[in-house]
Amino acid sequence: MNKLEIKICGMTDAANIRLATALRPDWLGLIFHSPSPRCASGLDPAVLPPEVKFAGVFVNASAEDIISTAQLYNLSAVQLHGDESPEFCRSLRGLGFEVWKAIGIAGAADLRTAPEYADAADRIVLDRKSPSRGGTGMKFNWNILGFYPCGTPFMLGGGISPYDAGGIALIRSSNLVGIDLNSRFETAPGIKDIPLLASFISKIRKL
Repeated sequence: MNKLEIKICGMTDAANIRLATALRPDWLGLIFHSPSPRCASGLDPAVLPPEVKFAGVFVNASAEDIISTAQLYNLSAVQLHGDESPEFCRSLRGLGFEVWKAIGIAGAADLRTAPEYADAADRIVLDRKSPSRGGTGMKFNWNILGFYPCGTPFMLGGGISPYDAGGIALIRSSNLVGIDLNSRFETAPGIKDIPLLASFISKIRKL
């Protein structure tokens, strides 16, 4: 298996961010969606460590809001979790942003959406389909990943738990480039369990 990038998403607390950064993830994720219990809109940009890349998560936000937030927090990628069209994604890429498009997955049929974004997004994020647009702690059936119908690299999200390193090792897809860790590694919404993450990340890096 190729080395998987690790993203820890849903960060909200400066001290917790510093501890998570010490684990050397490839990405930390900040959610800018006010209904989310992990919304980071009130976080002081000055507390973000420069040695890690940040991805900002947006749900049906305007281009103006995404651009201003990305500039304020010096985001390296924007992750779109709403109903954003391929054209909308292309417009942001045209401005120089790295764009990740999330697709909610309940079954294999939902994978058919991915090719629509093949030339519109840098990555696809496969998450468990839900009205809350993520953060459910629930998985979809990973066995369907063998039917991923697109050449665009994808990140695996949706309910990855501390016990899933073995299951991730069994995924056979050359398009899988990373994993997105969130609610199953928390002591409270937005506060990550650092020892739990450290143990899991150590296992993943040995795959």
